[in-house]
Amino acid sequence: MQPHFALLPKNLVKFKYKLQLDIIMPTKEKSYRIDFKLEIINFDKKSGRFQVRLIPNPERYEHKKINSEDGYYDKFDNFFISMKTLEKIAPQLNGMPIYYSPPKIENADKYILSRIEEIRRSFDSTNESFEFKDLSEEFLEKLEKNKMRFVILSIDLKGSTEMSQLLSAEQNSDIISLYLREMTLIVDKFNGYVLKYVGDGLIAYFPEPNFIGMNDNALGCAMTMKKMIIYSINPILKEKTLPELNFRIGLDSGEAIIKTLGVEKIKIHKDLIGETVNLAAKIQSLAKDKQILMGESTVLNIHTFWRKKIKRLENPENWKYKDKESGKAYPIYYLIENW
Repeated sequence: MQPHFALLPKNLVKFKYKLQLDIIMPTKEKSYRIDFKLEIINFDKKSGRFQVRLIPNPERYEHKKINSEDGYYDKFDNFFISMKTLEKIAPQLNGMPIYYSPPKIENADKYILSRIEEIRRSFDSTNESFEFKDLSEEFLEKLEKNKMRFVILSIDLKGSTEMSQLLSAEQNSDIISLYLREMTLIVDKFNGYVLKYVGDGLIAYFPEPNFIGMNDNALGCAMTMKKMIIYSINPILKEKTLPELNFRIGLDSGEAIIKTLGVEKIKIHKDLIGETVNLAAKIQSLAKDKQILMGESTVLNIHTFWRKKIKRLENPENWKYKDKESGKAYPIYYLIENW
């Protein structure tokens, strides 16, 4: 298979030897990701087009024959992709644009460490001079369609009521403000938008067109949030003999309706409505302290790097949400702690 792909030359220069292609294989109710490694055969600098050979990621796929048919077995999702199917896909990829949406930070750990002094200073500052701006509102306002695919991230503090009873109102509000500021900055670093703040948490979204990349970005964002709280915010709170933060994070992927809510000239804003938004919040509520959970729709569309680091969660008895394709309980997964 040697399809051509359109890609801006400025991107190719940087990522020429690191390119990876991920294809969505849709069914009626869900999509499955196929990870390919790309070997560049030829590149035309003038046109910005290049020729590649696609190789199913060997970390994920095992080359084998089933019922005399040659193909690749997906070790994560337990299904067989025949060579005939891959050959049908190849012509459809000819001239297909490659969306690339890397995080705005190259190294999350370095970014977290770089925020420590700013977090310390924020406890000693009383200035709140800022300009009101809502990037989410601006983004949603520009959209021409009212339904899109998103990854929804929900983060919430656990035990915040008890914390507020131990602290003065000023101390509590300062901590919540600091934590939400840092979480908001991280969402932006991973090309997401904060939809809204909900009490001591927030709901963020990662939009199309790069459905594959936005799932990776959302999970990278969640992991960076976790590390930021554990390794930067909590140590500083401990220094100041203040209670440390416990949190939980939930993710889910799928469609949502973009809707204008409110009354003109009083209060009006763009919001996302749908099962995906609700499920992300419900999944987050199942998490233990400092845990990241995600629905199957997110799991099916994250990179092999992440797939190796998750495990299936045993659904609670009162979990009533169903998988639309199988009719069984909607599967939830968790990111393993030590890796």
